[in-house]
Amino acid sequence: MKKLCFVCVLLLAFEGFSQSQNLELISDSLSVLYKEYKKTRKINIPTKAYSLAEKTKSDAFIKKTYIRFGIRSFFLEDIPNLSLSEQKLYRFFQKTKDSFALAKHYHYKALIFKIKVASDSCFYYYNKSLDLSAKLKDSLEVARRYLSMSNIQERERDYLGSENSVINGLRYAEPLNEIKFTSYLYINLGIALKYTQRFKEARKYYVKYLETQKKSKKKNFDVEYALFYNLTAKSYEAEFNYEKAMSFYKKALSIDSLAIKDPNKYRLSLEGFSYNNFKLGNKDIALKGYLKVLELRKKLIDKSSLVFSHSLLGEFYASTNQKSKAIFHTKKALALSRKFNNSERILENLFLLSKLVKGEKGRKYLEEHYRLNDSLFKRERAMKIQFSNIRYETEKKEKENSKLKVENEQKQLRIEKEQQQKTIGWLVAGGSFLFIAFGASVVSSRRKKLIFESKLQQVEAREKERQQIAKSLHDEVAGDIRILHKKLEQKKFLEESKELDRVKNNVRNLSHQLSSISFDEVSFKNQIINLVSDFFDANFTIKIKEINAVSSKKINSSIKRTLFLSIRESLQNIDKYADARNVILSFSCTKKIITLTIKDDGVGFDTNSLKTGIGLKNMKERVEEINGHFSVESAPKKGTKITIEIPNNGN
Repeated sequence: MKKLCFVCVLLLAFEGFSQSQNLELISDSLSVLYKEYKKTRKINIPTKAYSLAEKTKSDAFIKKTYIRFGIRSFFLEDIPNLSLSEQKLYRFFQKTKDSFALAKHYHYKALIFKIKVASDSCFYYYNKSLDLSAKLKDSLEVARRYLSMSNIQERERDYLGSENSVINGLRYAEPLNEIKFTSYLYINLGIALKYTQRFKEARKYYVKYLETQKKSKKKNFDVEYALFYNLTAKSYEAEFNYEKAMSFYKKALSIDSLAIKDPNKYRLSLEGFSYNNFKLGNKDIALKGYLKVLELRKKLIDKSSLVFSHSLLGEFYASTNQKSKAIFHTKKALALSRKFNNSERILENLFLLSKLVKGEKGRKYLEEHYRLNDSLFKRERAMKIQFSNIRYETEKKEKENSKLKVENEQKQLRIEKEQQQKTIGWLVAGGSFLFIAFGASVVSSRRKKLIFESKLQQVEAREKERQQIAKSLHDEVAGDIRILHKKLEQKKFLEESKELDRVKNNVRNLSHQLSSISFDEVSFKNQIINLVSDFFDANFTIKIKEINAVSSKKINSSIKRTLFLSIRESLQNIDKYADARNVILSFSCTKKIITLTIKDDGVGFDTNSLKTGIGLKNMKERVEEINGHFSVESAPKKGTKITIEIPNNGN
């Protein structure tokens, strides 16, 4: 019997060893196939790889193979095999219920539409993949999807949308201390800020990119400096500060062997250096650089970059009255722009040709320029709305799910309440007055707590609605006004442009006033300190006492928000009307009550004779909405004291 057991153990061990060895052989074969596919682009290789992986019966191994060959299909722009990979991942999900595989399925569908340059569909599937990854708490995948979405929005000129996506991505990426995608997010944020003319802010994020890259300890780190110099130069160039821009391009070009280490960054640096020389009137230097970059680009497989060389040469020769050369290069640039669907360059070259070519042909170029410009404007607006709708529908669905969860919890609480009431009934039947009183107290307390929690949820829902309105005002209305403002400026309607700029600022101010306050990333204490710092003045002192009493995570965010908004409204009123030199904000917190007092030594007022202003009225309504108590004590020349008391749990 012992001998038989020993033989069985040996057989099992041999079988395990054999399976492990077989998996290793298949893994080696797949690596060979992957290298061959990367090199030869043969369309039948992924099918062979999937068939080989499926023989292992190892779910982890199969999924890894689908993902690995799928992403390589994207880089090779092999749509049939990328489509095969996303279909395989979906069937894998149906079989295993692996949500990560489903998220990748959506990711690869997005990549198919990216190759097809269908921005709206690409954005939609990125968003679906992001939503699943967020539910899986896969922060890195969420950050990567936000990065991809911001790239689409930037390409479609939705710069505010791109900025919003990047900020959301950084919330997931930064806590991971991840380098690669966090760096890319900083670059994208800088570019979005540059396009919205916040140049100093843009440069701050380029510095952040460089600081993050330094943690990677790369061998050729000077290449990252080249990118940093180019990005910074572009921001100064956008400000028309050509001297400063050129100084950064010089720094990039001075990097040892940049042309060998990173030819693309070298070409961009030389082109930027030449362009800024052209703008400063150094035309000989500019032409020499342009021609060198053109020759380097002609040797590339990727001919799309030739668009830029021919466009710049067309502009150069037009400025030096070399008309035939200008027309030659501009037509070349236009043809390439159309081939690679570069709308911005198509517009530029059509407009230049309308100036260079006389008669009917010139007029046709100009007409085409205006038609394309109008269609692009409509497309940009439609894309912004589409992107906003996709995000809005996702957020709406999340809200509906949250609402359903709350309703289920409330239903469960009602069931528990009914069970408690039945228990109390049995106690009544037993004749115990003491237990009856105790049970009634419990029911009353629970009822108050339910009502209080319901009110807090209503407040939270309203804050989210305000945030959505604020976002729409900021991203859509203000964005559209900015575009119209630029058009008026270009057409020299200066008075109308000035008035529209004032309207734009009013819309922005309104959006900021409507914006909600979040205590997830910035604590209540730091929010109050930031608020107080906005009112800093040598003749105006604000003291804060016992703020840590409200810093507890146990205190509901709606209560903190109400306190924050009350303080903000009070400080604004004091700053405008009270003529005060000192303000004291005092906090206290017991088990049941949170108290805030706001006291100033200003001119005061007669509370009986003066009608309550809208600010005080709004504060009072906010506080009473969550079962709080609001009172004002004031008299002429004796300052003002506002007291706010809010129950911590509804009792």
